[in-house]
Amino acid sequence: MKPTQWSYPGGGINQIPAECTISGDVRLTPFYSVKDVMSKLQKHVDDINENIEKLDTRGPVSKYALPEENLRGSLAVTFDEATSGVACNLKSRGFEVLCKATEKIVGHVKPYSITGTLPLIRDLKDEGFDVQTVGYGLMATYHAKNEYCLLSDMCQGYQIFTSIISQLEN
Repeated sequence: MKPTQWSYPGGGINQIPAECTISGDVRLTPFYSVKDVMSKLQKHVDDINENIEKLDTRGPVSKYALPEENLRGSLAVTFDEATSGVACNLKSRGFEVLCKATEKIVGHVKPYSITGTLPLIRDLKDEGFDVQTVGYGLMATYHAKNEYCLLSDMCQGYQIFTSIISQLEN
């Protein structure tokens, strides 16, 4: 989980705001269920709200509930669109053919994993397709301010593609 944006209504430098919104995201590896994680987060928030008076404080005047003033702190969690990650099958025919073609053209194969959101890829895998994701080029420029690729890397990608097709024909 990473809180990336904080906002509050403002006020004086010596005032604690009555509310604050913290926004962020949760990046899951594909081995966890998004629905299960959302449920677990909601349960934690519900538990905190039910037991707000039991939370640790910073001394006798630091409180999350002020019954005399009819004030009680609370947390709320909301979820925007949720997507699941995907783990490619490293024992499939597709992976085998892809590695063989890559090694033939590039000279080496170094599988790795990366997190991100590719809903279409997950949908295809869920439908039974042998999904593999690849990238040939400069990882250092991936999502860089001036992202670019080299024509030579794209040519290698094309050669790999044709090598995959020739393996599948056999």
